[in-house]
Amino acid sequence: MAAGLQARYSERQVRHYHTLEHISYMLNALDSRGAAHETIELAIWFHDCVYDPVKGGPWNERESIRVWEEFVDSTLSRTMIDLKPPVSALIEATISHRVPEVLPEDLDASEVAVFLDLDMGILAESPAAYDKYTRQIRQEYSHYSTEAYCLGRSKVLQGFLARERIFLGRDMEVMEQRARENIRDEINRLMLQNC
Repeated sequence: MAAGLQARYSERQVRHYHTLEHISYMLNALDSRGAAHETIELAIWFHDCVYDPVKGGPWNERESIRVWEEFVDSTLSRTMIDLKPPVSALIEATISHRVPEVLPEDLDASEVAVFLDLDMGILAESPAAYDKYTRQIRQEYSHYSTEAYCLGRSKVLQGFLARERIFLGRDMEVMEQRARENIRDEINRLMLQNC
């Protein structure tokens, strides 16, 4: 499993942000919370295992779920079979980055919030780290013209700002504020590109 996932996350022709570095970031952030959680760890590994910026979401997420479920089916492990619905639900939640109203019985809304917050954590990093992230995302979407990219990216960013909360977990006020500052700064930079 590990070698196959590493190969997927190392596809340098299309991946610049959605790489092993992103996975490592999320795993380290989960570890720093002091709560080892197999379901979230598996979702971290599989959530972006299929990534094609041309096809975009929700195709990428649905294909990542397919890869996860095929992996589970090939293991014939009772433990993995039990983890199949909650991990699939976590990956599916990355389509909207919201906690679904209906969850598998063995998945708690707080677990979904933790997972989604880990995935969005880069938004609250230092301005330098955030700037690196924006350059990597632009590389992944290099098939778009500058104008089309700026318009699409601005729409996504405005969507984040329109949310009551970007981060869903408790005690995330500092990260929330930093993320909103980073996003506003990026929107301003995009506007300077005459988009």
